[in-house]
Amino acid sequence: MIIGVGCDITDFSIAEKLGWNSNQKILNRIFSKREIESYHKLGKLTYLTGRFAVKESVLKCLGTGMYDGISLNEIEIIQQKSGKPQIILKGEVKKLSLDLGINKWFVSITHSSNCSMAYVIAES
Repeated sequence: MIIGVGCDITDFSIAEKLGWNSNQKILNRIFSKREIESYHKLGKLTYLTGRFAVKESVLKCLGTGMYDGISLNEIEIIQQKSGKPQIILKGEVKKLSLDLGINKWFVSITHSSNCSMAYVIAES
């Protein structure tokens, strides 16, 4: 059964203005260590904007926004060998997901010339 659906669009210019490509403190606040390592290997801002869109979409699936106790770096998006993105939750976000009965996530990420978009479905 579908528990939640979320989508988000992240504009490249916002990420540039906020210094995602150069400010390690901001990167650590938003992205997991593994995501940051992958970004440094690829060097593409689209990698970060796509993952940020997924993180926002996950929060929409959960029916929350950002509140005390939730950290965006607790939502990790890794790439399977097939190329398919996979959501891994930790900490408070994982607890909230389990409390809602969510045990399966589906995610799609796409990019245009100026933004990244993600679509997420949460199922029980």
